[in-house]
Amino acid sequence: MLEVVFSDSEKGFMKAAKNYNDKNIIGEAVSYAGEKPTKVELEKHFEGQAVGGNSRDVVNIGFSLDVGDISGSIDGVERQNVFLKLWGRFDFDNKEKEQFFLNQRKDMEYLLSTAKNGIPIRIWKSNTPYSTCGLYFVCNILRNIDCNISVVSLPKYKQISEDQIAEYSHWGEVEGGKIYQFLPLEKQLSQIEKRIASDYWHDLMVESAPLRAVINGKLISVPENFYDFIITKNLPDNDIIMARLIGKLLGEYSLGISDSWYALRIDKMIEDNKLIVVENKEPSHPYGKVLRKAYI
Repeated sequence: MLEVVFSDSEKGFMKAAKNYNDKNIIGEAVSYAGEKPTKVELEKHFEGQAVGGNSRDVVNIGFSLDVGDISGSIDGVERQNVFLKLWGRFDFDNKEKEQFFLNQRKDMEYLLSTAKNGIPIRIWKSNTPYSTCGLYFVCNILRNIDCNISVVSLPKYKQISEDQIAEYSHWGEVEGGKIYQFLPLEKQLSQIEKRIASDYWHDLMVESAPLRAVINGKLISVPENFYDFIITKNLPDNDIIMARLIGKLLGEYSLGISDSWYALRIDKMIEDNKLIVVENKEPSHPYGKVLRKAYI
């Protein structure tokens, strides 16, 4: 069974989930925040089960496919330009960029060879735009391959006790030892469902909008300023450091949008004189600018 996820953090958790062993995890826990927990408390916190299989059988397909030009190949010039646009402020050099796309290419080739060899494919999908894009993209590249595909869709809420629920927006928020609890949600993807998802991706490729968003459960193309109202709505009357503003947006809105996209839109607002840079308080930090609303 090959597990398919759509971000690096999800890949890390899923690799841990494949052969999760809570006893090993507890044995490796050597530092604590605050008072040292008891053995019983540690066992409760880390209790879990393995999903099963080999941790090597996990691939991350697609890089922020909800953002930017998708008319070409996943690792073509267009997608590399998106990478630089989103993450260029973090000073990635060409070697790091090449390694990133090499990893993407290897994972996609592994997915294709696995499907052709008749090994079942299990896709872990959330309702975030990047994950929905990933599902459609995978269905498109596997369209003409006769293979067994199943999907585990992340629910928005999961009851964890009689009086507690957990809220999730993407699989990277689910601990490795808890992922097995979602296996009963696994559903087979029929051939017609695969074709429909593939057709959706083809339509999105033709549109190749600057951004894609999930609206009322449907993935659609939207303009790049689609989320701008959320930024302006959360601007205080007093000055605020960019990092704090972005952290507030990520914490209050579970939309599956990256911090780098918010940063790009804030930069655009600065360029359009809708925001003023009071000072660059932390020049070494990509989000170190102090911002103020511009009253025009």
